Amino acid sequence: MAAMFALLELRDRGDNLIEEKGLNHLKSLRNQSVGNRQCYAVSAEYAGVMIGPDMGAGTKYDVLVRRGPIFSAADIGSAYQWPLYLWSVIEEPSYDDLVIGAIINWKRNAKVSEFFKAHKNFGHTGVIRGLENERIQTYEQNAESGEFVAEYDREFFDSDQIASICIPPDFEKGVMNIWQNGTFH
Repeated sequence: MAAMFALLELRDRGDNLIEEKGLNHLKSLRNQSVGNRQCYAVSAEYAGVMIGPDMGAGTKYDVLVRRGPIFSAADIGSAYQWPLYLWSVIEEPSYDDLVIGAIINWKRNAKVSEFFKAHKNFGHTGVIRGLENERIQTYEQNAESGEFVAEYDREFFDSDQIASICIPPDFEKGVMNIWQNGTFH
């Protein structure tokens, strides 16, 4: 069973803002190296742009608040206090749990593709840019194409391969309501 954190109501997100701000930012970085050139840097850049936790990895978003080990992509879902930023986390998500705009974190040694396994000590991470034909379209770095941002089309093997996904809040509805009202109502 998938463990969930934060409020489910926050999953109804401002998709236009996520696409225009976050995913288009990553799209503009294709074929360029980000941060320390590791996979973690793409997720760190995206989280920073999307007002999530500052994850470092050589980006301008230095680590400010953490809850656990921050060196493994597989641990991203538990290493930061995502609810403080109104993001939600789903551990071992099913395909139906996946959301465009979420950070996806593969487990250590997970099967990411037929030709690529996540690092045995660190796992692997990326950002979901699409969900079509029961597959996962992503932005990733330091995968089959090398140490730069690239687009991938991944098969969903099973929930046992994915440690977690981290889902941005609804910036147009949920966050604005909280700022205006000071509550989650």
